[in-house]
Amino acid sequence: MEIKRSGRVRWLLVTAGLAALAWILRRWQLATAFEGELRLPIPMAPASMALGCTLVIAGAAFGLLANIQRVVKPPRGDRRRDRWNRALSAPGDLVGLGVMVLAAFLMLLAAPLLFREGWGMWQAFRLSVAPTGNNGVLLMAAGATSLAGCGGVLAVARACYRGEGQGKGAIVLPALHGCLWLMELYRGHAADPVLWDYVPMLLAVVGGMLLYMDWGGLSSGQPRPRRTLWLAGMTAVLTAVALAGSWQWGEGLLLGAQLVLAFVVLNRLPVNLEHPTWAARVFIPEPEERWPGEGPESASAADVRQTRPTQAEPSRGERLDQDRQEEASHE
Repeated sequence: MEIKRSGRVRWLLVTAGLAALAWILRRWQLATAFEGELRLPIPMAPASMALGCTLVIAGAAFGLLANIQRVVKPPRGDRRRDRWNRALSAPGDLVGLGVMVLAAFLMLLAAPLLFREGWGMWQAFRLSVAPTGNNGVLLMAAGATSLAGCGGVLAVARACYRGEGQGKGAIVLPALHGCLWLMELYRGHAADPVLWDYVPMLLAVVGGMLLYMDWGGLSSGQPRPRRTLWLAGMTAVLTAVALAGSWQWGEGLLLGAQLVLAFVVLNRLPVNLEHPTWAARVFIPEPEERWPGEGPESASAADVRQTRPTQAEPSRGERLDQDRQEEASHE
């Protein structure tokens, strides 16, 4: 089997390197850029400046990679019409299927943890004298939609493994979950004066939500493949920054699933943009074979029949002469 070159390795290496660097810088920031019992940020701390510059450089680097990403047009017909619907397909790829199932499993594990945490907030809210805090309803809703997101990822994994275009719209379900998760995070930290405490988590959730929506746009008539790759790279970097900070177990599992799916996009989309290998595995019906004399004849056969010289039928006298000659030959 011929190994086709693509920008996949370039995307994966750059993203992994920037994500690791951002994780290290975030840990450095948490260790040196805050002071006092309230953990107030130190102005112009080197770690904070380095982390901010790294995020800007990551956005510029992914923009450059997206700009030079080659996109090959497939032949006309069904293959070109279904191009974007199958842009992330990987027929028969068991490893890719297992990775996507792992992401769905992480979302499934996060659902009861989020619901239990939200239920505890609800109980505390009911027993409080002045119920003005977080009642946990949004967190429980986020746990419920995490189950829907798990089902959506499984549907997409099945469609990608079988090389089908159906089921790609199910990736919108994790985006819906991300919307509720974003509202819960902002509500719980809106009064926090230290932006560095929760802004990395917010940016990671926003990146994942936009990535899921762009992924669904590939199969809904609004393909932006280069923007999808840029969002996948930035989501991976921002998720690494969020994982370097403090988080609950439910949030950590959701961030892990988001990171896995971002690398799935970076692994599959560049290859299918440059070498749409799924086209060789898509079933295209061949024209039905007919036996001579069966069914309507083709236009070419009719043309041959019309252009073939016709012989005049013999007259009655000529037929009688032919009959006499045959009788004489038999005698």
